[in-house]
Amino acid sequence: MPKKTTKRNDFVIPNDIAALFGYAPILKTEDEEIYWNCMERVVKCVVPQDIIEWLWIKDVVDLSWEILRLRRLKIDLVEIDRENQNARIEEHAGEPHFDDFSGTSTPRTPEEIEDRKNERFVDTEDYSAELLFEHIEKYERIEKLLTSAELRRDRILREIELRRDHMGQRLRAASNEIVGAQVPRIAAE
Repeated sequence: MPKKTTKRNDFVIPNDIAALFGYAPILKTEDEEIYWNCMERVVKCVVPQDIIEWLWIKDVVDLSWEILRLRRLKIDLVEIDRENQNARIEEHAGEPHFDDFSGTSTPRTPEEIEDRKNERFVDTEDYSAELLFEHIEKYERIEKLLTSAELRRDRILREIELRRDHMGQRLRAASNEIVGAQVPRIAAE
């Protein structure tokens, strides 16, 4: 009896494997098609021979995806804060009153209003460094998660290298290609 298969994107995953894979581990802001394109590239590169190899491929692709996400998150820490600060500057630029957080509002002088309108946006390297240091603890936690994901991925790749001649090297190359090639494309979306 022939094996049943499930078509994902333009490549085929056996149904029993697809059932184990489940859904792509993506956030709502991420593109599922890109995830399955990464999976396809790795599958075509490795040509898994049994369920163990399929599961390792899934783990490597998922960890590679997580690595990409964590790398984007480190950048997003600074960029989201920068956007929020710039929005506050723009929103309050022409306000004729100053709220001192005590519930009272003090009128601004025309000079203060003009100064506020001309306030510089947070868009220099100095501001980037300052924003990074404001988030350094979060950044360090992300870096620990990133290191953990990279170590887990590398451990799986070592196991694969021991199990099958050259499969691990091809899988490592495919994973590195995904991480290297997809960073600008995913970050831009």
